[in-house]
Amino acid sequence: MEMTLANTEEAKLKKVLGLQDVLALAVGLTIGTGILILMGPGIGLTGKGVVLAFFISGITNCINLIPMTQLCSAMPTTGAGYRYSSLLLGPRCGFLFELGVLMSKVTIGLFSLSFAQYAQGLFPTLPIQLTAFVVLTFFFVINVVGLRSSAVVQRWLVVIKLSGLAVFVIWGISAVDFSSFTHTSELLPNGVNGLMQAVGLVAYSSFGAVAIAELGGEMKRPARDLPIGLVLGTLVVTAVYVLVAFVAAGVLPVAQVANKPLMYVAKNFMPHGFYVYFIIAGAIVSIGATLNGAFQWITKGFVVACEDGWLPKGFGAVNARFGTPHFCLLFFYLLGVLVIWTGITVVDIARIGFGALLTVNMIPAVACALLPRKYPKEYANAPFRLKPALLYPCIAAALICMAGQAYYLLAGLPNHLLIMEGVLFLSAITYVIIAGRRRENAQQQLQPDAP
Repeated sequence: MEMTLANTEEAKLKKVLGLQDVLALAVGLTIGTGILILMGPGIGLTGKGVVLAFFISGITNCINLIPMTQLCSAMPTTGAGYRYSSLLLGPRCGFLFELGVLMSKVTIGLFSLSFAQYAQGLFPTLPIQLTAFVVLTFFFVINVVGLRSSAVVQRWLVVIKLSGLAVFVIWGISAVDFSSFTHTSELLPNGVNGLMQAVGLVAYSSFGAVAIAELGGEMKRPARDLPIGLVLGTLVVTAVYVLVAFVAAGVLPVAQVANKPLMYVAKNFMPHGFYVYFIIAGAIVSIGATLNGAFQWITKGFVVACEDGWLPKGFGAVNARFGTPHFCLLFFYLLGVLVIWTGITVVDIARIGFGALLTVNMIPAVACALLPRKYPKEYANAPFRLKPALLYPCIAAALICMAGQAYYLLAGLPNHLLIMEGVLFLSAITYVIIAGRRRENAQQQLQPDAP
């Protein structure tokens, strides 16, 4: 694959990321807005069963990542989801995946708004929208300057955020009412249906590691590091979430914490100094790390799509000085500004974004089934390789899990937003069909006539 990329914009991306950077990105992209914003709604859906919801969603997401792990180990590349879908299922499927990723990135606005909400917990006079705009602009700028600098920032942000969450867990564990977790009425107040809706919602919190697959072209040893980062990163995050959920749901009665942000729980049992540190390190820095990591990966598939002719090549141009795709970064920055301006609730933004991401990630999962037949050499030489007898059942399990998560997630959207998302998906499919035909016609015209 590397030879075919020699003269492309993708080849200009710098290979600067080691295993520590990959793990930091996996954790940084995952721990953040999801748990800080969705913990309260999760408790509202299933009470103290939110602990079980986070555990189930984490294990389910590990299953969801198996096909991508296999693909990344066999053929690591930039813009992984788009590349694998295109190579194995066809160019139209690849670009449909990329358009789905575009739809999911309304979460750029979610990260910025969540940052502003927690900052307001310390400084009540801060305006939410203006603060969200400022922090969005800051992380946009440092990612335009260059990935290496943002990767260094990311590593330190992860250390700080974990220390903040550790303070929350360590201080709160002694205040947990352990006996309350033995009552079914509090553990599953809305039954299995409430639990499954919570699983669908909070699954967003632990699915972020899939994003590091997009950075294969910028890693030193991607075939080894990507499988480690995907699986280990998700498991670490799941363990952290279960501990945080245990404290969040166990300190106060469910009625007092349902549908409220995590800072409300912290304020009720932590001394002021520790509360301030939790807000700064565990929340503000945590969300900042997620936003920083998002800017690092969201453009990668679009760089490849531009090279393949789906979008103007200039849109995917990589800056010669900084080695970053500045026009793509600007596009997602403006998308974040738009989401901030519209005023959609953060929970609904999460449902829209993660619903789209889950749906389109089923495309590379299906593509993985064709890997052993279409690329037998790469498959056989992959450091991480599942034999077909195990690979195919894992792919089927991942598809079932993603479909179930997407169903329960989107079921909670207001009708007008659900209709909007459906219209966007239909529009994406229509565009892919039309653009695909134009692209094929253009390629045929470039080919010399047969003698």
